[in-house]
Amino acid sequence: MIADKIFTVLQSRTPRTLGEERLRPAAVLVPIQERADGDHLVLTQRAAMLSSHQGQVAFPGGRVDQEDSGPLQAALRESEEEIGIRPRDVRVLGQLDQVTAAADYLVTPFVGVIPFPYEFRLNPAETTAVFSVPVSALLDPERLRMEARPYLSSRRDPIYHFHYEGWDIWGATARIITQLLELAYGFEIQRNVD
Repeated sequence: MIADKIFTVLQSRTPRTLGEERLRPAAVLVPIQERADGDHLVLTQRAAMLSSHQGQVAFPGGRVDQEDSGPLQAALRESEEEIGIRPRDVRVLGQLDQVTAAADYLVTPFVGVIPFPYEFRLNPAETTAVFSVPVSALLDPERLRMEARPYLSSRRDPIYHFHYEGWDIWGATARIITQLLELAYGFEIQRNVD
């Protein structure tokens, strides 16, 4: 069972934290569904009227509020608000390394297993779609494209894009996926950039 492997891998390592105090803390849930045809990641499309990342593919999550006991509670709260995943339905497996998103967010990702099938409830003010992507598709190197960052960017890592059935999964979401695939599924990225 892949959940047990992911749990073991994530519990045996210390996730990298970036300590970027100028960035706003955020957290996401990386929901995995174990199905008869393999593991699937659940993703959302953010609503067009949101103030940031409009229309982009993302994991459910958002800002860590003062009322939250920490990033995990924020990820679970936001997942319920956005697509109706009840916290009691999530088996949290562990935390991945923090990533930055856009110019002002520090995102802490948590991997969790949710039941399949699941009845999602979309909040139209935040989410326009929920869909799943087979991990087997993400492991196909033909679906991954990397592009160089703009010349003036202070970052040197490439921008990852996974393409699946018309969806462009890129940016912080693609970096989180890449990390999960490398840790749990033996994925190896060829680091050549377009």
